[in-house]
Amino acid sequence: MIELDPPELHAPRLRRLERAAASLGIDEWLLTASAAVRAAAGAWSDDVDLFGEWASPIVAVGTRVVQPGRPPNDPRLIDELADLLPAKGTLAVDRIGQAALERLAHIRPGLEVIDAGVLMAMSKSPRDQAEIDVLVEAHQRTEALLAAMVDLVQPGVTERELTGELMVRAAAAGLDRFHVDTVFAVLPKESSQAPWARGAWTHRLPYRELTSDRVVARGDHVAFDAGIGYRGYTADVGWTLLAGDDEPSPPERALARKWEGVAARVIDAARPGATVADLRSAALAGWDPTAPPPWPYPLYVAHGVGTDLAEPPFAGAGLAPEIESSMVLVEGNVLMVEPYVFEEGVGGYRAEYCVVVGAGGAQVVSRLPYRDWPQR
Repeated sequence: MIELDPPELHAPRLRRLERAAASLGIDEWLLTASAAVRAAAGAWSDDVDLFGEWASPIVAVGTRVVQPGRPPNDPRLIDELADLLPAKGTLAVDRIGQAALERLAHIRPGLEVIDAGVLMAMSKSPRDQAEIDVLVEAHQRTEALLAAMVDLVQPGVTERELTGELMVRAAAAGLDRFHVDTVFAVLPKESSQAPWARGAWTHRLPYRELTSDRVVARGDHVAFDAGIGYRGYTADVGWTLLAGDDEPSPPERALARKWEGVAARVIDAARPGATVADLRSAALAGWDPTAPPPWPYPLYVAHGVGTDLAEPPFAGAGLAPEIESSMVLVEGNVLMVEPYVFEEGVGGYRAEYCVVVGAGGAQVVSRLPYRDWPQR
């Protein structure tokens, strides 16, 4: 059964999409990816989660929504949608297969078909206050789950057991829509513990974000990262947990302070009119120019969040300087600020502040004290 988001959440998304379509000269869109359909049409279905969005997608042609029961690469999908498709103009599509594209060209030769990626990216911001409220609530609910897990990070538990327990608790709390696999992963303490450090990764900070059956040992730095959906929006929460009941050592506390310094500079720079290049520059201000940047390669020091777990703007993602300079922050952006710092022989520390860009700058809406290690 197709469900619909409330008007206060769907209406601002549709306004932004229509505005972006007009600026790009797009007359209509055909969307099959679940996140795109929900963003554009406010429609979703648990059937998609049950059978998979590739096998049984909801499809949006403009604001009209159907569930044809055919995968996006099936040319018969186009035949089922024929009555909804315009005869001419520019149509943005997101991921239909080659056979479906050929069928579309056959039955609508007057259409110019383009990729919907730029359209969807341009429709992400600024977020309306009702959307921001949901994003903040999603974030704080996920933080509460993490806070309740801190005492379980003890020697002898496996990374996978921690992940399983969090997912059970999340379902009990009504947070059962995971956008990425939840991560509990022990970070390297020595560069030699990162055997993947070759090629483009050779001179990057040693990092690990892959849950396995590894057994946690006392003093391990256990990175947590989770992406949980709530009312069509996403929470992205991360922190580094110290395994065992020992207090962090002075070098470990210094590591957290170093992380906080980077995060604070990025947050201070996040104001309307600033560019992604400004955020990158803030992260690197005072940073040793011979050292790797303070974020995991090829991830980000900051990124947007909304209906997708990671969405523009992206700071530090290896984009060309001219692209970073063209991404301008606006009031209503919701950002995750997530540096990573590493000290040889001490280990790594990563956490994520959720901030909302307002008229006077960025406001931190996270409730957990990421400036230091979790307290038991």
